[in-house]
Amino acid sequence: MGAFKPLLTFKGRTVIENTVETVLSAATGPVVVVTGYRGEEIEKILERAFGERILSVRNRNYRDTDMLYSIKTGLRELPDCAAFFLLPGDMPAVRPETLRLLVKEASTARDKMPGVIFPELRGRTGHPPLISAKLIPAILSYEGEGGLRGLWKSCGADILRIPVEDEGVVTDLDTPEDYEKLVEKS
Repeated sequence: MGAFKPLLTFKGRTVIENTVETVLSAATGPVVVVTGYRGEEIEKILERAFGERILSVRNRNYRDTDMLYSIKTGLRELPDCAAFFLLPGDMPAVRPETLRLLVKEASTARDKMPGVIFPELRGRTGHPPLISAKLIPAILSYEGEGGLRGLWKSCGADILRIPVEDEGVVTDLDTPEDYEKLVEKS
């Protein structure tokens, strides 16, 4: 990217503030944010913006670990819940309605909630998945290849894909061009 993605400006706030606000708008419990590089700086911004509505957890080994390690770090601090969203910090354009739709789908399933519910845009699986808490032990113990994608394949997690009309579920900020397109669309 060439810039520190979480602190780029989007809609008058930082990218990370927009991402966290999306989850807060649809979540019924606390939001856990895992930081790493420049973690103290991000944590101060988030505390100022959201106070006690979020719990910041630092992956102090971010230089030597992968995203799955950060996910595990966050899961170890996650309060009891039936399910949780997993949203990368560089996806600030997901609409809150999309998260609420996934929660609605999970609530209609009740005790038969799938292991994972993904938003899907025109055949493309997006973020954030809504993951059943029953998969937390499997995630915490997973050491295989491919991160969570590898886990979904290896454990045969029952997966439901819900069609959505939300470009944000497949829009992340990997390049300066991605960022420019996102800013132009908003």
